[in-house]
Amino acid sequence: MESDNMIYLDYSATTPVNEIVLNVFVDASRRFFVNPNSAYPEAKASQTMIEGASERIRSHLHLTSHEVIYTSGATEANNLAIKGVALKQQNIGKHIIMSPFEHSSVSACFGYLQKQGFSVDVLSFNSDGTVDLENLKQMMRQDTILVSVCGVASELGNLQPIDAISKIVHSYPNAVFHSDMTQAIGKTAVKLEGVDLITLSAHKIYGLKGVGALLRRDAIKIIPQIHGGKSSSNLRSGTPSLPLVLSLEKAIDIATSDLAKNHLIIRKLHQQLISGLNDISGCVINSTVAGIPQITNVSVVTMEANDLQAYLSQQGIYVSTQSACSSGTARSEAVYRLTKSEAQARSSIRISISHLTTESEINALLKAIGSVAL
Repeated sequence: MESDNMIYLDYSATTPVNEIVLNVFVDASRRFFVNPNSAYPEAKASQTMIEGASERIRSHLHLTSHEVIYTSGATEANNLAIKGVALKQQNIGKHIIMSPFEHSSVSACFGYLQKQGFSVDVLSFNSDGTVDLENLKQMMRQDTILVSVCGVASELGNLQPIDAISKIVHSYPNAVFHSDMTQAIGKTAVKLEGVDLITLSAHKIYGLKGVGALLRRDAIKIIPQIHGGKSSSNLRSGTPSLPLVLSLEKAIDIATSDLAKNHLIIRKLHQQLISGLNDISGCVINSTVAGIPQITNVSVVTMEANDLQAYLSQQGIYVSTQSACSSGTARSEAVYRLTKSEAQARSSIRISISHLTTESEINALLKAIGSVAL
């Protein structure tokens, strides 16, 4: 539903589809409707087009040795990556490690595996929200088979030292490094080549909902979580959707190509936002210097988060209280872990901006928050 008066500041929850991406999907839906798993020439041509899209995705992300496995989104991709590698490697070891700022589709997988007898450790972190590399070194063992650390934390926006983490993990030959890059790709430059299992979703980068991917280093073995025969990958059954695949490739292409240009716009808007929030009495900024400019987590400590979100919504301003897939509890666990403040955790909202955001929208948000903050 469109609204000319809507001020949308929840781009980390989802993004509007880019018209170019949408046109790619519509055109492919009209022209290439056959099942790529079929045997006739048109189907084989569709399969070739999928393979071409995969090659271009690898090129956009500067990867050379990763298979592109198409999924319904990042949640499925995270489940396939984490459960798939843990169950495949459990004869080697059952020790797995995660960061404390993971999306629920990651943490829930770790919870599931713990109930299956896996030993789970959660990393400690520095004051800026980045994982403690010395703690990671101490946790690593010969039976460690998986480490999962997201590229960017969805609620706080802290950017993790992915390259340094990769080097530590790979000093243990049995360990695999997974990173949920859903909030990182298209927002910040990050080196992906050192990550064994990379997950992403199209709808975070102005693509369509219902498609994502797991990029798997060729040497990494995993067990499929959906069974039913060969498709575009042996590791994920189901009829491939050529239109969705092509639209995902185009979304990644645009997001990576426009990264530097968009960053300049977003950095300026972020500075305006931070300056304005600092001028409002009663506002506490929870995001740290390690955060990316697209995500700002802030607390108005005199007002519950749900009440503040509802008030802003009445003004036509849309933000999140936590990540869009969180449990819906009043307290933000991510904010509480970082700040140790119950008041900040219960009053925090996530403001996520885009290159589509305007200065007037930031001003309207600041005015609205200022009217209720004490």
